[in-house]
Amino acid sequence: MKKIYITLIILIGSTLAMSYLYFSNLNTKATANNLSINAATANGAIVFSFDNEKSFYEILNGQDLFDQILGKQKSNELRAIKENLAQLPNIYNEIDGQKVYISLLAGQNNTIDFLISTQAKTTVDLQIAIKNMKNKLKGKGKLYQLQLNDSTACFLSVKDNLILISNTENAIYNGLKSKNTSNQNFVNYIKENSLYTKNSLANLFVDFNTVPSLLKNILTTNLSGELSVFDQQDAFATLNYNFSKDRILFTGTTEIKKNNYYNLFSNITEQKIFIDAILPEKTANYTLFTVKNYVSWRKALDKLRANEAAEIEQNITKIQQGYGLDLNKIFTAYFKNQFVSFQLKSGEKIAALALTNGDKVHQLLLDLSTEYAEPIRIFKEDKIPYYFFGEPLKKFEKPFYVIMDNYLIMANNASSIQVFINEYQNNKLLINDENYIDLKNQLSPTATISFYVNNRNSNSIFGKNLKPTYYTHYHSKAGFNKFSSFIYQLSGENGKFLTNFLLTNSLEKPNQFDSLSK
Repeated sequence: MKKIYITLIILIGSTLAMSYLYFSNLNTKATANNLSINAATANGAIVFSFDNEKSFYEILNGQDLFDQILGKQKSNELRAIKENLAQLPNIYNEIDGQKVYISLLAGQNNTIDFLISTQAKTTVDLQIAIKNMKNKLKGKGKLYQLQLNDSTACFLSVKDNLILISNTENAIYNGLKSKNTSNQNFVNYIKENSLYTKNSLANLFVDFNTVPSLLKNILTTNLSGELSVFDQQDAFATLNYNFSKDRILFTGTTEIKKNNYYNLFSNITEQKIFIDAILPEKTANYTLFTVKNYVSWRKALDKLRANEAAEIEQNITKIQQGYGLDLNKIFTAYFKNQFVSFQLKSGEKIAALALTNGDKVHQLLLDLSTEYAEPIRIFKEDKIPYYFFGEPLKKFEKPFYVIMDNYLIMANNASSIQVFINEYQNNKLLINDENYIDLKNQLSPTATISFYVNNRNSNSIFGKNLKPTYYTHYHSKAGFNKFSSFIYQLSGENGKFLTNFLLTNSLEKPNQFDSLSK
C-alpha cells in the first residue's frame, strides 16, 4: 500500500513540476515579446502575428488571396522587406523563429500604414548589422531608410533587441516610445490569448476600440447605420488562421468588454439559421440575430436601456389603452426566435421577424395599422419595432409592412416592400445564389449573430462610402473583386462569442466550350 502512495506522490510531483516548467516557459516567452507587442499595439487596430520560420512562408506561398486584400503595392513591399532582411544576416539570423507582429494603423492623408515589430534573440548592433547594405541604407542613429526598389522604400530601426520596420517614419517613432503610449488593454489581451494560440499557423488580433480611426481613413461616411457595429465597441477578437488556397478563414473568439446591445447575445447558444431563406437575391448585406427565449432576452434589453425603459413602457401602455391591444403579449406569444436587418443593392433597407403564426399576427395588428395597397400596410404608431427588438430596428420608426408565410417584413418605403414581394414570389432569393450556397456549405448552419456582405451587390454602396483609392482597390480584379462575400459569424458561449470570419472566392463558371467538351 505504501508503494502505491509513494508512486502517486511521485506522479503528482512530476506532473506539477512539468506544469510549472511549461507555464514558466510560456511566461518567459511572453515577457520576451512584451516590447514588440507594445510597439504593435501603440496605434494598431489589427495585428497579424506569426512565427518567423521557413515552414510558415512555404505554407503562405500557397495562399495568394492575401495579395488581393493588401493590394499589389503593399504585398510587394512586404516581400521586398523579407528579401532585403535576408541580406542582413546579423539581423535575419537573430529573428529566426521569433514572433513577428504586423499591425495596421491609421496614417496621415487617409493612408493605412503598417508596422512590423519583432525582437532579436540578443541585442543587435545596428552599425555592424548594416555594414554590407550601406548602398541601400540611408540614415543615422536609430532610424534608417531601406531602399526596396527604384520607387519604394521603408524605414528600419533597432533599439537594443527591438526591431521595427514600417512604410512611415511616424509609425517607427510611435513604436519606439510605445512603452509609455501603448494600449495596455490590448497588450494584456494579446498576451493573455497568445497562451492559447501557440499551435496556430498565424493569428489575428483586433481592437475594435481603435478600428474606427482606421475606418475613418477609408470611409467617406460616419459609422452609422450598418457600420454602427464598429462604433464605440469596447471589444477584442482573437482569430486563428486556417490555411486554404480557395478562401480566407479565421476562427477564434470575440469578447465584448462593456455592456451593450451585442452583449445581450453573448450567453445565447448558437441556433439553426433559417430566416435568410427569405432574403432577395439583391441583398447587399445583412445583420442577423437569434433569440432563444424572448421573455428573458427582452428583460435584459429593458435593463440595458434603463434610462428610457419607463418612457417605452408608457408608450406601449398608451397603445394598449388606445387600441385594446397588448403588444407585449403578441410578441411574446408569436415571435419565433430570429430577426434580420438587411440592405438591397439599391441601398433600400428592410427588416424581417420570424413568427410562429403569421395569420394570427396579421389579424391582431389590423386596428394598429392602415392599408396602403393590398397586401401592404403601415403602422399608425411610432417606434414599435424598436420597443420590442432594440437598436437594429430603430431606423424603422413607422414602417410599411407585410406578413407573408410567417414572416413580418418592414421597410420605411412601400416601394421597398413591393420589391421584396416581387423577389420572394418569383423565387429570386439569395439562398439560390451558387456563391451563397458555397459560403453556407463552408460554415456551420448555426450561429447567434451573423454579419454578411455580398461583394457584387454592394458595389454601388461601397462606391458611395469608400474613398476613391480604396474603392479602386475594392473594385479591382487584383483586389477584392475576386471575393464573392464575407461573413463574421458569432456564437454565444458563457459571455464570449465563438467566431468564424470567412472571405470566399467567387465560383468560376466553366465557359461554354469547356462544358461542351466534357
